[in-house]
Amino acid sequence: MATFDPFDWDSFYFGNIDREEAHRLLMSNDASTLGSFLLRDSSSPGCYSLSVREGIDKIRNYLIEKIETEDGRTNMKIADQYFADIPALLNHYKMRILDAVSLTRPVRKKCIEKVVGLYKFEGERISDLPFERGEVLEVVGKPEPGWWKARNALNCSGLIPANYVQTYVESEHVRGSTSSVGSDKRYSTNSATSETSDNGTSSGCPAQGGSLNGHIRVPALVRAILDRVPSAYDTESLRLTRGDFIQLTKIEPSGICEGTLNGKRGKFPFTYVEFVREASGP
Repeated sequence: MATFDPFDWDSFYFGNIDREEAHRLLMSNDASTLGSFLLRDSSSPGCYSLSVREGIDKIRNYLIEKIETEDGRTNMKIADQYFADIPALLNHYKMRILDAVSLTRPVRKKCIEKVVGLYKFEGERISDLPFERGEVLEVVGKPEPGWWKARNALNCSGLIPANYVQTYVESEHVRGSTSSVGSDKRYSTNSATSETSDNGTSSGCPAQGGSLNGHIRVPALVRAILDRVPSAYDTESLRLTRGDFIQLTKIEPSGICEGTLNGKRGKFPFTYVEFVREASGP
């Protein structure tokens, strides 16, 4: 089942890597991950290439062209199909067969190093990755000295300030646990424990009726902290307006949530909401 967020460019865009490197990355995945993909710059100027694993030993590359319309807008063309933008294209093919497979998940970017939060970071821009003090993150890139690209346990990614983190030393932060949350085991909407068992199921992220560290139970009430308008092709995602209250019913290991808003059931990214704490008694 495809659970990736087509709006999370950091998770699937690999920039200017060549075809050989793309194939190496895709073939490094387990044989069961058919439909894994990455987006990269094409050798054709102004175009992209979508590299997809379609078989145990088969990688296929699809050219994505930017097409200017008569009214001045830009569309993305793949084969004979046109889309408003890259997220719309990816969302379309995570629900439909591209050629042999549908898109299932982006290739996981290599971790450069693990870091732990020294301070809480709430984020300043939509491209930032909020995190808690004590939360462990994986750094996947260092585009500039003061800001690094990182991902959390739910595979949500974004920019973090380098001076808010320090190198993670497992023996200093983990006491008999493989949790990706810090030693104080605080739970936030920015990350969660995500330990994957051998059969590929998550043993740390709560599913329906589950709980995490005994503090947060699902179902739970959450509130939208950002507006989100899904692509017209995305029939599964909820449209969110800041301040909306959603009944959260499930959290996937990828960070995609399921819930109900105004009687409509759908999906939304974990980083677009915050938990609503119940008022405590006297």
